[in-house]
Amino acid sequence: MNWRRVLLHRFVFVPLALAILVGGWNLYIVYNDDGIIQGVVRDGSGAALAGATVIFFERNSAYFEERKRTITDAKGAYRFTDMQIHIGQLEARTADGRQSQRRLLRLWFRAQNIDVAPLIVR
Repeated sequence: MNWRRVLLHRFVFVPLALAILVGGWNLYIVYNDDGIIQGVVRDGSGAALAGATVIFFERNSAYFEERKRTITDAKGAYRFTDMQIHIGQLEARTADGRQSQRRLLRLWFRAQNIDVAPLIVR
């Protein structure tokens, strides 16, 4: 029996390729489902903003409502943990009333870890 010919037959190769693809995707999910959303907040010139408030909004049936808040550290970094969401929004605000535009997050799967592009406060 010619094993190479058997493995390359479409009725064997296609299901085998799909099984490898699904297995790889599930392995990726296992190592990236901690629910961590993190990033940095910067001002218009690109400098880190320490002490800014980052607000996470979660979508309900009709609109986005506030769920969590955190404060940026000295490097302008923020981190939310245990976020069990698919879709949400982030916004940064400073003590003097300036704010960033809301950033929409669309995740591939619930509790996906994500590094968000910098939130810019103008």
